[in-house]
Amino acid sequence: MLEKKIQEKSYGIVCYSSVYSEYDFIETMAQYVRDRHHVFAVLGGVHVTVSPDIRYLDIFDALCIGEGEFALTELARRLERNEDITQIANLWMKKDGRVIQNETREFIQDLDRLPFVDRDIWQSLIFEPNSRLTVLLGRGCPYNCTYCCNHIIKKVASGKYVRMRSSKNIIAELNYLTGRFPSITEYFLEVETLGADIPWLLELCDELYELNCTREKKLTFGANLRVYDTLDFELIFKSLKKANFGSVIIGLESGNERIRKEILNRYYSNDTVVRAVNTARKYGVKVGMFNLVGLPTESYNDFLDTLKLNQELQPDWHATSIFFPYKGTRLHEMCEALGLLKGKISFKDERQYAVMDLPNFSKRKIQQQFDSFHYNVYRKRKNKSMLKLCLYALQIFVGHSFMANMKSRLTVMLYRLGIRFNMLNIIQKE
Repeated sequence: MLEKKIQEKSYGIVCYSSVYSEYDFIETMAQYVRDRHHVFAVLGGVHVTVSPDIRYLDIFDALCIGEGEFALTELARRLERNEDITQIANLWMKKDGRVIQNETREFIQDLDRLPFVDRDIWQSLIFEPNSRLTVLLGRGCPYNCTYCCNHIIKKVASGKYVRMRSSKNIIAELNYLTGRFPSITEYFLEVETLGADIPWLLELCDELYELNCTREKKLTFGANLRVYDTLDFELIFKSLKKANFGSVIIGLESGNERIRKEILNRYYSNDTVVRAVNTARKYGVKVGMFNLVGLPTESYNDFLDTLKLNQELQPDWHATSIFFPYKGTRLHEMCEALGLLKGKISFKDERQYAVMDLPNFSKRKIQQQFDSFHYNVYRKRKNKSMLKLCLYALQIFVGHSFMANMKSRLTVMLYRLGIRFNMLNIIQKE
């Protein structure tokens, strides 16, 4: 596909973005292109920003550190005019064997300056063209979770790190999208947490409400919400309901408060999580849950706290993963210090397979509990589907990764056959 795209048009620049676990694949693709085409290659994204390495310049012509919009447009303009490109802020490159590491420009403070995403260029690659659309609301996170890299990225450039688009600008994009994709009425409003700026959130909810008042078929929304002990859940969920939010996703991560506070740097009580879920349901807002299994210093008994809280809350769905130590995060450093990283870690099906043996939670036990997590949570539900319960029971024996891959293949097969029925919905739901 990459070869075909490059042959279709005479590209002057090919840009690659990568996280830590994708880098080997991206490097292979970049080397493939480099061996066959004379095209300027830029590597950007989280991995190179968090862990820049001048050795990458053996494969790529430039590295983009931090936000790339203005750096790349300046690069394209200078290449087009055959001007010097070695002094562009945010870019690292080589000249005459010398590595030039330019300073980064300030974080983009006014996100409304940026054009809306050009979604048309991706339409031919989208499996289900009428699936939910995602709209980015802001950039940056006010928190410092140890499994994340925000603590590094926020230091990459000057200026305010947590930034939100104006509600007017967001509504303008939604109006554009509803005109471009009139059959789509479900949107995920992507931001690290809706609760980062409460006055902004309340204004946005009012604007979304007004938007829906002009529509015969209402738009529904979903988003992430980071909870904390003093958050006014009545105010938040009342506003979200008014704006027609159908769901939020809450990061529990661990049901053990020691793990959350001492290992993950997440400060809120289990009672706060329970209160958030109960208030959401009071207003008819569904709740998804993020969970992590196999965290550093976690014991089997610590994990049982996560399982028990999920059983109690019965989230409408959950995204549960095995912890993976991403380079550049504080937890990666902790894992190294504790001697938990033995040799090169496999990126195959990351977060689906256990990669660390913990003193009180073996790799084998972590994998078993992960593969049976769906079943063990769902079996405690009062009104449950026996078909779904059986599928989750099967997952215990064949593994979560196998089931996920089979689900994807079956979805594609049924879609190509034009088959849509409740069985497919059951398989797709987590």
